[in-house]
Amino acid sequence: MLTAGRPAAASYVLIDAENIDWAVSNVVGRKPESQDRVQFDRLVAFCETYFPAPVRCVVVLNARGEQLPDVMIGFIRALKSAGCEVALLYGRPDQKVVDLGILKLLETIRTQRPKAAVGLASHDGGDFAEALKPMLEEKRQVAVLGLREYVSQRFRDLVPAGLKIVDLELNAKVFQRPLPRLLPVNVDEFDASLFL
Repeated sequence: MLTAGRPAAASYVLIDAENIDWAVSNVVGRKPESQDRVQFDRLVAFCETYFPAPVRCVVVLNARGEQLPDVMIGFIRALKSAGCEVALLYGRPDQKVVDLGILKLLETIRTQRPKAAVGLASHDGGDFAEALKPMLEEKRQVAVLGLREYVSQRFRDLVPAGLKIVDLELNAKVFQRPLPRLLPVNVDEFDASLFL
């Protein structure tokens, strides 16, 4: 994945697009429309300001077989034009292909790119929290990007070790229109006038 002939990036952002789409679906209560989905050009632009440059954004996708489904071609072109690289994988039906791909990328970054910052756009701490721990122990900049109300407790448990949780809507501003979220507000920041 990280070939020797390429210049190293200072930061790697790995994107679990299916997981992000799942969270957005939960918020909107249906299959997301294009206006509800992450605008990947905005995500790349945010990552280029948030993480040390140069930043490499990699979207990991399950092609579900050796032949690329026609329905994915437009999405992949859009990702590439937004500045993302695409890791297009497939595997056995019993394999969590995207998760395995992200875990391999995280391990390769950990071993071959010392000091590189890491971003992970996913809510799934069950699969990825353990892989982020060693990088936090190495005092790297590590962040999880997602909708904060869906971020796994396993990720939240790593905040005292230095993990940052970045909200895709509130911090990164990657959506075309506001999502109808039910977000708890800290009482110290509560604006009571909103209810008058």
